[in-house]
Amino acid sequence: MLWEKLQREGIPTACPGWETIPSAGKFRQSAVLVLLCGDEEDERVLLIRRPLHMNRHAGEIGFPGGRREPSDRSPFETAIREAQEEIGLDPARVRLYGMLEREFAYTSDFEIHPVLALHEPGAVSFPRFDRNEVDEILLPKVEEFLCPPRLEWGTHGNVHILFPVFELSGNCRVWGATARILWQLGRVLKRTVEETACR
Repeated sequence: MLWEKLQREGIPTACPGWETIPSAGKFRQSAVLVLLCGDEEDERVLLIRRPLHMNRHAGEIGFPGGRREPSDRSPFETAIREAQEEIGLDPARVRLYGMLEREFAYTSDFEIHPVLALHEPGAVSFPRFDRNEVDEILLPKVEEFLCPPRLEWGTHGNVHILFPVFELSGNCRVWGATARILWQLGRVLKRTVEETACR
């Protein structure tokens, strides 16, 4: 199961408080929920597509999440609060696992802390998601990002940069910070798959 796979990888299971996490210069602190769903035969990760009318990241695919609020004691609280607001997530059905390495959204100056969690087994449904913030909920299979992403050239300001891109099923093009987080998770899960196959 996913839980056992992650335990074998030794990902830190603690979620530190915001007061222990130094801010990275101009970047604003935020957290996203990397929610794994399904069962051993059908493992998936939850993504959302942002509406086209949004000021930032319009039409892009990402994780539920957002900026830190003063009342949030930890990245986990930030990610869960945002997921409740955006997709109607029931926190009682979620089990916190730990943290992946932070990433940066350079186009919007956000420092992103990915919170890794598992949804309880069974069907996943979010019939009351906020359509002002979420256009569509996507559940691509974990196996789709076990291989490295494609690299493409892009620009940030006047600088040319390479950024990762995943082309997932369901017309799902994921790039930038979200792709880097998926790449992190994919490398972790791929190692556990390979270790299990070798036993």
